[in-house]
Amino acid sequence: MTTPFKYPQPPVELPGAVEAFLYDCAPADGCGVCAALVRELEEAKKANMWSGAYNAAAEVRNHPHAKRGRR
Repeated sequence: MTTPFKYPQPPVELPGAVEAFLYDCAPADGCGVCAALVRELEEAKKANMWSGAYNAAAEVRNHPHAKRGRR
């Protein structure tokens, strides 16, 4: 049997960094689809369904909106 690696210090933990990277998103103002996805995201987080929460956040980030000011 091999000896496990030993490290001089405990690993660095970045509190909240991973959660912010995975689940933060900014819904567009007045978009019903984004609002529904944000509700789905919050429900998934409350139920500890992390893959569903990630999927909802990714959909909000990737949801297409018309560019304002362009015709």
